[in-house]
Amino acid sequence: MGSFSINQESSPLHPMDMEAFSLAHPLTEPHYGTSQLDNGLTVVSFPMPWLHEVGVTILARSGSRFERDREAGIAHFLEHMLFKGTKRIPDPTELHTQLEALAADMNAATGPETNLYWLNVPLIHLEESLSLFAELFTEPALLGIENERQVILAEMREDENEAGENTHPFVMASGQLWKNHPLERSVLGTRETVENVEVADLHRYLQKHYRGDNMAVAFFGPVEHAHVHALAEKTLGALAAGPGEPTPPPPPMPAGPHWLAVNDPTAQLSLSLFFRCAGQQEPNRFYPTAAMRRLLDDGFASRLQAEVREKEGLVYDLWAAYSAYTDTGTLEIGASVSPENLEVLFHNLIQQLHKLRTEPAGQEEWLRLKTRWYAALGSSLDRPSELVERYVSDQLFHCVEPVTESWQRVLQLTPEQVQFQAELLLRPENLVVVLVGPNAEKHRKKLKARFSETLASWHISSPWQG
Repeated sequence: MGSFSINQESSPLHPMDMEAFSLAHPLTEPHYGTSQLDNGLTVVSFPMPWLHEVGVTILARSGSRFERDREAGIAHFLEHMLFKGTKRIPDPTELHTQLEALAADMNAATGPETNLYWLNVPLIHLEESLSLFAELFTEPALLGIENERQVILAEMREDENEAGENTHPFVMASGQLWKNHPLERSVLGTRETVENVEVADLHRYLQKHYRGDNMAVAFFGPVEHAHVHALAEKTLGALAAGPGEPTPPPPPMPAGPHWLAVNDPTAQLSLSLFFRCAGQQEPNRFYPTAAMRRLLDDGFASRLQAEVREKEGLVYDLWAAYSAYTDTGTLEIGASVSPENLEVLFHNLIQQLHKLRTEPAGQEEWLRLKTRWYAALGSSLDRPSELVERYVSDQLFHCVEPVTESWQRVLQLTPEQVQFQAELLLRPENLVVVLVGPNAEKHRKKLKARFSETLASWHISSPWQG
């Protein structure tokens, strides 16, 4: 599989000219095979002969974004129920016993845009394990719905306070970031919808979304493509053909800033600032936003860690994260902070954001950013989860960008472009502030009163128009 290598004698890890360095030590695309079954299902294989087991990932373009209001949480509910046995082996414990006797492990996850199911198994047991695994999708039993309903309701309570209010900052912010849209909800759904899901609803959702053209299967390890294609045809060829539903476009965001709070009797406050931003299908905005995230939080020398955590000593847990869907996303800056340090921390955070808006990164910082980005792209070629996202999941959404193309976009990016995008993005009308913790509502009012005028002064003034 392609990656990058460095001759330690001829090239330092931190070259002065990243373009020349990357030409001398180019990133190369991973070696992989791709094909389609007759029912439209995409089969992708990544030969990794040095591994001692095979990883299998099955994806369905069927996450919570595709749910109607009355179906909220059904994609996640179905993910749980598919593990509850098959028509041939209706006892889930017996099914798991048979798989684990083959040294196989499986798990799953639901997101806004996809359901992911994965299996890890020694090569010698691949065919038998995959046959059992595939039956979850081709012949699911969907038994034991009442027990699983209680499990999911218990899972929901993990993000609730004593009053039953959701305390997950991202879920709270989503109600303003994507108001009146499926993305505004938790992937778990609501208590009302979970309590009313029936087996017939699960069957309808399965038949609508788990279709050949709407799914893919990826193999990692000591495999050959012709062999795994044949295995996929044998085990998953019975899935119905046909596409899934169109992706619902994101709605406009109601003008902010929005100040949200929920009380929770914890020792510290959770503070999060969310900015609605572009998704993967808009590279001219995606890459500058990704660069902003890296300037803020990519190693101990990055701005948040060096200036807020190390120099000021205000917090232990501090982060910036960019969550990008296909056509929308969020930039989050967050921290856990003691109540007495909240206002000082907020002041420091908006100072760092204001700096992004008004000052392009310096040469040394920009070089460090690109050096680390280059290394991250290279190491992503060794991680099955990132290969799945880039080369498999993105096929279902028609937005695949090879790692070499990503690096060319990074090379062409300038500090001035990032500053310009920061001015467009980091604006009060695009902001949701979320506080969770002790006396959060009282602290919300104080923050809003103190900082609303400062945020309102942020306006677009950059001369750069590229």
